[in-house]
Amino acid sequence: MSLLDKDTHKEVQSLAKSTCANFVDGGCIFGGACDYFTKYGGSISCDYFEQSVLPADKELEQAYKEQHGIIYVEKSIGKYERTCKGCDKQFKTDSKNTLTCSNECRLVLRKQTKRKHYVGQS
Repeated sequence: MSLLDKDTHKEVQSLAKSTCANFVDGGCIFGGACDYFTKYGGSISCDYFEQSVLPADKELEQAYKEQHGIIYVEKSIGKYERTCKGCDKQFKTDSKNTLTCSNECRLVLRKQTKRKHYVGQS
């Protein structure tokens, strides 16, 4: 984890002091001094601050995450992993019966099925 630059660190301190629900009487209610106001505050991160307070300031959030080396990871939600019948990409779903990853692929699959059915009748 890298250090925050001075400007970003000052902005983080200001945001923590003004909007963090856990910042009371100059410290954190969970453990005395707030991590951002200690000697090592530029290299420490607080999960509550990152998830609940920091998203209020998008520019600061971006600078903070770049300097801390935090990358965004898209989370896939779903119990079942499937291969889309329309585009052959992997996707996750909560339903056992879902065959496609999107509405567009569903329409493509429907066209293909109708075409096969129509050709079979001739």
